[in-house]
Amino acid sequence: MARIKLDQESLGLSLILERIAHVRVKDSFVFNDIAYFIVHEGQVGKAIGKGAINLKKVQHQIQKKVRVIEYNDDVKKFAANVIFPVRVEEILQENEVLIIRDSNKKTKGLLFGRDGKNLKMIERAVKRFFDVVIKIEG
Repeated sequence: MARIKLDQESLGLSLILERIAHVRVKDSFVFNDIAYFIVHEGQVGKAIGKGAINLKKVQHQIQKKVRVIEYNDDVKKFAANVIFPVRVEEILQENEVLIIRDSNKKTKGLLFGRDGKNLKMIERAVKRFFDVVIKIEG
């Protein structure tokens, strides 16, 4: 895996969550006015805090909604963490293609989002760490 370079905005966001929650942030980005933080395995609970206190502090400080995602070395598990709370029937990897499969139209709609926004966010998060193409199938 290549070393990730953070821009000034991402670095600033990461430092805010790290100071408030005392967790290590692997990556952070803003997409559709939501701040996404990818934290190391096992640190989501600590990042959110009891009663979501840490999330509320970060949201208040940066004036954006916040979402915390747990990193995983397995691309399929990481993709499942990115799309959580949406649950799908299966996530498969065939060579450099990650297939997210679900026969429910509502679930597929949630994965795509309006104008493909959710799919773009999923691609942004997953492609930062893994060299895969994401496909959603029914």
